[in-house]
Amino acid sequence: MANKGWLMVRKKEMTKLWMDDVHTAVTLLQIVPQEVVRYKTQEKDGYEAAILAGGKKELQKEKGQKIAYAWMKEFPVSDEFKEKFTAGTAVDVSLLEGVEKVSLTGVSKGKGYQGAIRRFGLAGGPKTHGSKFHRHVGSLGNRKPRRVQKGHPHAGHMGLETVTLHERPVVDILTIGDDKFIAVKGSVPGAYNSLLSLYA
Repeated sequence: MANKGWLMVRKKEMTKLWMDDVHTAVTLLQIVPQEVVRYKTQEKDGYEAAILAGGKKELQKEKGQKIAYAWMKEFPVSDEFKEKFTAGTAVDVSLLEGVEKVSLTGVSKGKGYQGAIRRFGLAGGPKTHGSKFHRHVGSLGNRKPRRVQKGHPHAGHMGLETVTLHERPVVDILTIGDDKFIAVKGSVPGAYNSLLSLYA
């Protein structure tokens, strides 16, 4: 995969598009307005990275207030990215020229406290013939070592985890009104309107 850099996108709805004569499920990712605030350098910060920010708000400068951003993200970048997007310039869809596959990182939907049947897909017990074992976890341990071993499925909090998908095919780049959208094959983590990091 090309090492072009990072881009923040906002997850929108799923739909279907034609891909290689197959009606393929895709997720539309909106490219949000963003810019490179500054670059971190090896001499000053001890490592190299770019800080992207979006949701720019102009505050009252006469009161000593500075520019505020709704979000800021820090990413490692390549020399190609530095040459194309200097500090203070906006990052746009031109980053994706010639890119066929991308990686995506987002936070999955939170599902709260769930039982082991839903959380881990356990089979459960029989539903008929007087059985009273339907959606329980079942036996937890064994005679030795006389404790529940690590990794055994239990009920607990489900979702709200950082998920990364690698090598997702880009089906198309669409222009709807004034907005640019990336159509990525399949589903991606996160709720509607959530922010995701896209690596091209």
